Amino acid sequence: MTKLSHIDLNVSNYAESLRFYDMVLIPLGWKRLVCQNEFTTYGDGTMKICISPTDPKFVKDGFHRKRTGLNHLAFYASTKNEVDDFYKNILQKNNIKALYENKPGGDDEYYAVFFEDPDRIKLEVVYSPRYCHPEHWTNTLQNTFDPYKD
Repeated sequence: MTKLSHIDLNVSNYAESLRFYDMVLIPLGWKRLVCQNEFTTYGDGTMKICISPTDPKFVKDGFHRKRTGLNHLAFYASTKNEVDDFYKNILQKNNIKALYENKPGGDDEYYAVFFEDPDRIKLEVVYSPRYCHPEHWTNTLQNTFDPYKD
């Protein structure tokens, strides 16, 4: 079985982003593994997130998740309470605004809170114990697009 190895993110303000990701990832069980001028890596034991400063000639363009490229990153929570605790103890205490309902929401199948990093990369902490299971409702939706059809 293949698992995702790592994700690399370029950020406009390196120090500010590292402080933000320390605040968000470490409470979720991630560890900062390496911190150098060129990159910083965080790991959870099965995957890494690499943060690098954006080359100055590209900073002016900024990031927007609606453009081609990354839309958001989602991190699993073990329980709905873990999502709520993250919201109260990390987001609210650090004045990080939750997106959409301004709080966690969902049901027993998918319960999440969404927020943004300093570059407005959308992040999510989600409890969804069967999300990747083939029988989960999101994986049984009717196919409506054929990429091989002209």
